[in-house]
Amino acid sequence: MRHDAEAAAAVMRAAGLEPLEPYPGTAFPWKSRCTRCGAIVSPRLGSLTGRSRPGCKPCADRANAAAQRHDEDLAVAEMREHGLEPQEAYRGVKYPWRCLCHGCGTITSPTFGSILAGQSGCRRCADLRAAAARREDPERAAASMREAGLEPLEPYTTVMTPWKCRCIACGRTSTPTLAKIRSGRGCKYCASHGFDRAAPARVYVVTHAEHHAVKIGVAGARQRNDRIAQHARYGWALFYEHYVPTGDDALVVEQTILRRLRAAGNGVFLTAAQLPNGWTETFDAQRVTAAQLRDAIRTQYPAAPSRPEPLTLF
Repeated sequence: MRHDAEAAAAVMRAAGLEPLEPYPGTAFPWKSRCTRCGAIVSPRLGSLTGRSRPGCKPCADRANAAAQRHDEDLAVAEMREHGLEPQEAYRGVKYPWRCLCHGCGTITSPTFGSILAGQSGCRRCADLRAAAARREDPERAAASMREAGLEPLEPYTTVMTPWKCRCIACGRTSTPTLAKIRSGRGCKYCASHGFDRAAPARVYVVTHAEHHAVKIGVAGARQRNDRIAQHARYGWALFYEHYVPTGDDALVVEQTILRRLRAAGNGVFLTAAQLPNGWTETFDAQRVTAAQLRDAIRTQYPAAPSRPEPLTLF
C-alpha cells in the first residue's frame, strides 16, 4: 500500500510517534520521537500498518515487563493455592516449575499449564490420593474415626487428606488424616504424649556448624526428652528459644515465618537423610542466619511469657 507523506505522518502520529525526517517509504526506517517517553526510534511504516505493532520499542518492552511481573504474581498465587511453593522464578506456562509440595515435602516440577488444566501438581500426592480413594470405603473410614473418639464433620475424601472432625471427649475441632488416626493417633488436644497444642510451648532456633544450616521448630515448654534434645544427637546446637502460651501459638509463629521465607526464595536446605525429622524447616545459614530467625520470632510474637515451672509427678 502506498502512502503520500501527509497520510504516512498521520499514521505515525496515531501510533504516538512524531516524524523527525521526511517520509522515506513504507519499507524503510523512519526516524521519529515517541510522544509518550521521548525516545528516538526508527520503525518502518509497514510494521505499523501491517501488523499493528507498537512503534516505540522501549515503551513496548516496559509494557511486556509489567505484564510478565503481573503474570508471575498470579501464577505464584495459583501455585500456592494448590499447595505448591515455587523454588525458582516463573518462566512461562509451558515450562517445568520447580516447587516444594506442602503435602508430602518433596520437590516436584509441574508446568503452570498443567495446574491450570486441573492437575494436582505433585505426582506423588496424586498417586497416594488416588490409590487410597480406590481402596477405602467412606463408611468404614468414618467408623475408624469414631472408634478414635472423633466425629467427622465433612465427607471422607482420602486417607492422606486432612479430615475435619470434632472430638467427642473435649469438643474441639481438628483435622487429622485417617492415616494418622489408624497409626494410633487421636485428638491432638487430648493426646497424653507428643506435642500438646493446648499446653505451654516454645519456638526454637538451632544451628548445625558442619552443615552450615539453621532450623526453626516447636516443642513443648515442660518436656524433658524434647525435640531439642533429639536434634542435639544429630549435632544441632540450641541458639534461641521463645516461650508462648500454647502449642497452637507456637505453630502459628513457625508456619508464618516458614511461609514468608519460602516465598522470598529460601528453599529447604537439608534432606531427610541429613535430618530425618524436621528437614523441611531447614535453611542455608549463609542466606538465613540464626539471628534473623530469632528476630522474626520476636517480631511475630513480641510478648514472651516466662518459662513455666516443670510438672510435678506424684
